[in-house]
Amino acid sequence: MTHVVTVRRATATEVDVVADMWTRAAASLARAGLDQWQYPVKLHNIRASVDAGTCWLATSTTGTLIGTITANRNVDPAMWFPEDQPDDALYLCRMITERSVKGADVGSALMDWAARRAVGEGSKWIRLDAWRSNPGLCKYYADRGFELVRVVDDPSGSGACFQRDATVQLGRGPEIREA
Repeated sequence: MTHVVTVRRATATEVDVVADMWTRAAASLARAGLDQWQYPVKLHNIRASVDAGTCWLATSTTGTLIGTITANRNVDPAMWFPEDQPDDALYLCRMITERSVKGADVGSALMDWAARRAVGEGSKWIRLDAWRSNPGLCKYYADRGFELVRVVDDPSGSGACFQRDATVQLGRGPEIREA
């Protein structure tokens, strides 16, 4: 069990590491019969988030890579409308945890960490859009304090827009330390 997780910014040499995690997660989703992420990895998106310093890697106490999360201010106007005050949020995407830490609630801890970052930056919300056809994923976010704001018809398959008050801390999973 991982009791402490360290998060650090991904480097330019780790774009392929993040892409590999994404590819393996997509394959696992396909094996489960889900259509989420069933398209080629978008290296340019990963590279852009790494270059912007918004892509983070999570490692265990032994230094083993166990997850990744991107936390940025990139508002998708197809998902978040002017009345949502889109600039008042930190947006989460490409959150992946390795199967080796399944059940350790590393994802919950990463969301709490992102919420603390959001508060530190003066934001009220953490937001994300989840895959519409993955009810398990939508339940996962709802169980972690996210409210479904709306569902939009996005051609990618995403579009279930969730938000959570950034001051909410669930306190689940391992302790997160930032390097």
